[in-house]
Amino acid sequence: MKKRINVLIGGPSAEHEVSLNSGLEVLRHLDKEAYAVRAVVITREKQFYYADLSAERLPEIDDLRAPVASSLLKGPYALSAAEAVWEGCDAAFLALHGSFGEDGVIQGYLESIGIPYNGSGVYASAVAMNKITSKTLFVRNGLTTPRHIVFGPAHPEATVDSIIGTLGIPCFVKCPQSGSSKLLGRAATREELSSLLDEYSRYATEILVEPLVEGPEFTCGVLEDETGTPFALPPVEIRPKSSFFDYTAKYTTSASEEIVPAPRPPELLARIQEAAVTAHRAIECRGISRTDMILNDDRLHVLEINTLPGLTANSLIPKSFKATGGTFPGLLDLLIRQALRRNTTELP
Repeated sequence: MKKRINVLIGGPSAEHEVSLNSGLEVLRHLDKEAYAVRAVVITREKQFYYADLSAERLPEIDDLRAPVASSLLKGPYALSAAEAVWEGCDAAFLALHGSFGEDGVIQGYLESIGIPYNGSGVYASAVAMNKITSKTLFVRNGLTTPRHIVFGPAHPEATVDSIIGTLGIPCFVKCPQSGSSKLLGRAATREELSSLLDEYSRYATEILVEPLVEGPEFTCGVLEDETGTPFALPPVEIRPKSSFFDYTAKYTTSASEEIVPAPRPPELLARIQEAAVTAHRAIECRGISRTDMILNDDRLHVLEINTLPGLTANSLIPKSFKATGGTFPGLLDLLIRQALRRNTTELP
């Protein structure tokens, strides 16, 4: 009997559009012979819409962007009254990004209604989403991260002048709970730094500021085998054509060069993989993660960890998995089997 998989797409975060593209790729590539697939679209207002799919009946991107106008999707259902959405569901596949989807909120909701899901649990999701908290855990586990200053009302000692005096210019300004390079900026002048701090303070009470760390950038995915033991995928070297790996470089075709496996000595590739697995364990991730890092002065500086990496056509985990001989449907199947294994020994 087919397992029913609810694929969750959208959400209220700034990464809504990224999630729509990830979700559409998942819906297109899930094995319809193995799974009964239900698309679940979450609007920016946190309303649920759903549709049961088949190989001949898939949504278009416009259905996901405007579910209220779609003839395919049923809804809306409120978060507190969505029983119809979850009827018969064996597991949820999270194709969500950013706040609500990646920070432990939807994970806690699914835990409360007894639905297993792919990826990390509530604690690891919340910790990984906060770049300030995760940096602390990286350091405690022997990893190197860039120096940083936290700016905000609770840190009156952090001023524009003190940041420049300590970290220098240029520097990077980040909302600590935003991903996909949203709410991340490079300040090359005092005026740009002040402007970014003012802008991002509308979204967070603490702003992370880091110095420019120059060097080649790498990212490395981690998956888990059937015993739950993490293993690293081939590292990817990222060569953005812009000044840094921003949102445009990350999600625009040909805006950056992403080479997998990274053309580096085996010893360096092993160090990158070891750092990624260490970061995965430090945050207590589950199932999948992807860690970004920069090599500077022969030291790997861990930037951040992502617990629900993107699954668009340009995303890095699928590229790394393919480099091992795997396929995108095979990757999705692995993640679903991990989710199902948490609640049952019966597998599809």
